[in-house]
Amino acid sequence: MKSMILVAVPLAAVLGLAGAASATTDAELSAAVKGVVESNLSGYNAENPDAAMSAVHKSSPEYASTKAALAEQFSDLDVKATLVEFDYMGHDDEFVVARVKTKLVGPPGSAFVDNVVDSLVLFHQENGVWKLWSDEVLGVEFVAK
Repeated sequence: MKSMILVAVPLAAVLGLAGAASATTDAELSAAVKGVVESNLSGYNAENPDAAMSAVHKSSPEYASTKAALAEQFSDLDVKATLVEFDYMGHDDEFVVARVKTKLVGPPGSAFVDNVVDSLVLFHQENGVWKLWSDEVLGVEFVAK
């Protein structure tokens, strides 16, 4: 299971023109990209691939694999995702970086092993809107039911 944030993750927040990272405050950037994660998770929990994918940058190197993984997960699993922790780390003129922890829980009695995925997530603008670009899983903690 590659990156659960992109596979299980949210959209939105127009912050202006390209280069907005340098023109906005850290608090505004943090709120905007946290909203992207929340929107992605909302689409994931609704098992709505279009809503979940609307949070992912179309040029992301993980776009195709994420879209395919969502289709597989929605047909095989009934997992719900919750944002546990969001820590904005910083930005340059092109990308915003955050550390994101997401809890994934399967239905009672299922074979799914509940877990918390800890990831570093990159965000990049697409037509002035922040979107998920990529992520790197730092670790997975399994949670007893």
